[in-house]
Amino acid sequence: MTETQSGKTRVLRRTVGKALAPPAAGPKPAEAVRQGGTRHVGQDVGQGAGQGAGHDAGENAGPIAGQDTGRTLPQPGGVRKAEDPPRRDAAPGPLAPTAPAVQVSFLSLSQLPHLVRSPGGDVLDGLMVDYYAYVGDRLLLSGWVVGAGSSRRIDSEDDAVRACLFARPDVESAFPALAASARGLLAVVKPGAGDTFTLFGRRLRAPRRADGEGDPARMFQDHRARLGFLLEALQGGAVSLAPLVAQLQAAPAAYKRARGFLEHAKGVPGHGGLVVGWTVQVPGVTLALVDQRGRIVPLAEAVRWHRPDIVDAFSNEFGNFTFNAGMLQGWRHAVTLGEEVRLCVFERDECHILASRQWEAAPVEPVSFAKWAFEFPTPLDRFFERLEHHDGAVIDSLVAAKLAARPPCPPEIMVCGPQPESPRCSIVVPLFGRFDFMLNQLLEFSEDDELKADAELIYVVDDPRILSDVRQQAPLLYEANRVPFRIVTAGENRGFSGANNLGISVARAPHLLLLNSDVIPVEPGWLQKMLAVIEGRADVGIVGARLFYPNGAIQHDGMAFVWEPAWNVHLNKHPRAGLEPLEGETQAASAQDIVTAACLLIRWSTYEAIGGLDEGYLIGDFEDSDLCMKVRQQGLKTILVKDINLIHLERQSFPGIGADRFREQIARYNAWRHQRRWAAQIEDIVSSAAARAIKP
Repeated sequence: MTETQSGKTRVLRRTVGKALAPPAAGPKPAEAVRQGGTRHVGQDVGQGAGQGAGHDAGENAGPIAGQDTGRTLPQPGGVRKAEDPPRRDAAPGPLAPTAPAVQVSFLSLSQLPHLVRSPGGDVLDGLMVDYYAYVGDRLLLSGWVVGAGSSRRIDSEDDAVRACLFARPDVESAFPALAASARGLLAVVKPGAGDTFTLFGRRLRAPRRADGEGDPARMFQDHRARLGFLLEALQGGAVSLAPLVAQLQAAPAAYKRARGFLEHAKGVPGHGGLVVGWTVQVPGVTLALVDQRGRIVPLAEAVRWHRPDIVDAFSNEFGNFTFNAGMLQGWRHAVTLGEEVRLCVFERDECHILASRQWEAAPVEPVSFAKWAFEFPTPLDRFFERLEHHDGAVIDSLVAAKLAARPPCPPEIMVCGPQPESPRCSIVVPLFGRFDFMLNQLLEFSEDDELKADAELIYVVDDPRILSDVRQQAPLLYEANRVPFRIVTAGENRGFSGANNLGISVARAPHLLLLNSDVIPVEPGWLQKMLAVIEGRADVGIVGARLFYPNGAIQHDGMAFVWEPAWNVHLNKHPRAGLEPLEGETQAASAQDIVTAACLLIRWSTYEAIGGLDEGYLIGDFEDSDLCMKVRQQGLKTILVKDINLIHLERQSFPGIGADRFREQIARYNAWRHQRRWAAQIEDIVSSAAARAIKP
């Protein structure tokens, strides 16, 4: 078994027994075996191979060109064929007379072949490197090995060495007594300190680059049957593997162990992308995406779904293996538009191309990218897994880039009416999709003299589509209600968090009230009660408000984290939503873990210290609980004021963000993002709440 692991890439395969091209002219392995006298332990090079064994290092033997003969011969004596070589991860059987372990100090490649002989002069063990080539910081070696050393576990010798063995009939002929253990050798080495490494018991020194870096193209051409091994073993290097990828060929027409097609390959340079299509395969083969530079992304964790069209087309050939043929795979490597990404099948050490597609441009704007990406089917119970392994990080990256690229332009401000000189509180109200609720709010605010005296009112237009209408109606609304306010806009949609942050950037008061446009006060005095709590208690960081539905039932009375199995995440739930207030309730305020930002009071200094609302959430969900968790990290408490009366029409202030399916997918993305950030703290809160509930 050959095992190659680089970063997250891990593909297990068996070595393949296909021969290389016919050998080039040059010395045969037998000609490279020097017939010098037997050397005993301690003589000549290095340290002994054991008593009674000698070493023969061919320091003057030039590199040989011995290669596969183009055919694979039957192996005598019950030895496995090259197509099924000895497992490297199992204890090997005695393929040849057992020779003691060989430990030779720092042989150079020019000293090979290195042979271990019996007292009678018979070769017991041998290693030869025919030629080498450098690819970046990796050294590629092509050669052969015979004897006991050919069954040695490479991975137990040197973590910097990856090797595969294959049939070499010419080596078998040169060592007939050891034919059962004769193998061709292809190794990829990352030399360590002093440019040394261990290979089949020999401690070798890598050739100096100054003496030549070899010919990688020849290596790739000669080992075309082992390009899969080379691709995996060379992962993680800084050098493009384009010359290697250029040697990959389409799967032969007779190949029936895998099929596939790439229907979409879209990405954003600098951020990544998605590859979508279908694949079917039998057990024992591995599928992966390979780009033009040789970077590999296995499909082991690809999102899968049922494709009836593929079942109909290939069930006669692949049977039940056609189920869940749909495939979506995230791509986090660099994307170059116009370059190809290939769907490849890896089997043993081989690699062939099943399909390919050129990278096309995906939407750059985060919500637009999400809308495009979420159109591809995903089982709901795997949606979070999809975000974790595929497009979640791409969306996060696009959001971060959008925020970083935002120009530092001051917002446009329209002033309606004389503004208070020293307000106690700045009320920030985002407007999106509709603005008719301004009239309802201003009408109620006009009846609250303390609010008009203590608060400044800031409306943030977060929707360019309604900006012109708002500007036309604003003077009329002021004249009708005589409540001063300002209209603030950035000329773009920034979402709930971005709109609030924009409004707060021009706020002048020491306290901030985040208020939805569909929250309507029923009676005056509510703001003063909330301000009294936060001004009177230094340990309080947030003050929330009890909210009601229009029918008088409770809409919000604090929130709690509740595990939702269908989503595989903790959601923000309103425990008393839809219920009537308790009869005889006298409690004016209560401690909470989290509250809604539909009506939330916070100090300006606290808001600034925690960085405000997180604009990484799409459109609007979970920003309020995220804000509460950040305030909690500051050691401050959250209090809910209950003896006030405000109506919340809930989600009427943010219409038109898309169909119900897309809205749910956006909510799932935000829930996933929230859970990733606060999972440990949420578990603590839930555990503490459970302990309080059972305490006598």
